[in-house]
Amino acid sequence: MAYGVVAIPKDEAGARKIFEFAKTMGLRVINTESVDTIDTFEPLVKEYDIKVGFHDHPKRENKPDYKMWDPNYILSVVKDRDPRIGSCADTGHWQRSGLDPVDCLRILKGHVVSSHLKDLTEWSLQGHDMPYGQGKGKIKETLDAFRAMGFDGPISVEYEYNWETSVPEIKGCIDFVRAYGGGQ
Repeated sequence: MAYGVVAIPKDEAGARKIFEFAKTMGLRVINTESVDTIDTFEPLVKEYDIKVGFHDHPKRENKPDYKMWDPNYILSVVKDRDPRIGSCADTGHWQRSGLDPVDCLRILKGHVVSSHLKDLTEWSLQGHDMPYGQGKGKIKETLDAFRAMGFDGPISVEYEYNWETSVPEIKGCIDFVRAYGGGQ
């Protein structure tokens, strides 16, 4: 199981509270965008043996300094760090940024610690979630890329469309992964 996207405080006591919570809950991964606190939480990753995944959101035209959408940027942040620090690969947000999720996974090979898997109606900011296999998100190819890199999850179904009535669509996503050979 994974937790977040959550901010990890820069002060060690605050960051430790996040890791204590994750340990108490039996979580494997904390997902964050807190790049500026990596020096604070890297020792905690080692101490608690809990992974941290840097989550990508879509490219922001009005914030050119926002870089989390770019898998090359995330790779530059994590490549020389503890191997438990990597990417939380949000495939839908890559699509919203005009990026091919399979290409992004190739860039981050060996550095993906969790995923928010999505299939969208289109590769743009207007694209919304669809049950896996019904959109343009290359879900089969994405699952194949995960398998090829030896990724063992967790994969979160983060379905952000029809919030109040999305249970059948979420079930369809889970059923798709199971039928494709994704296990439990």
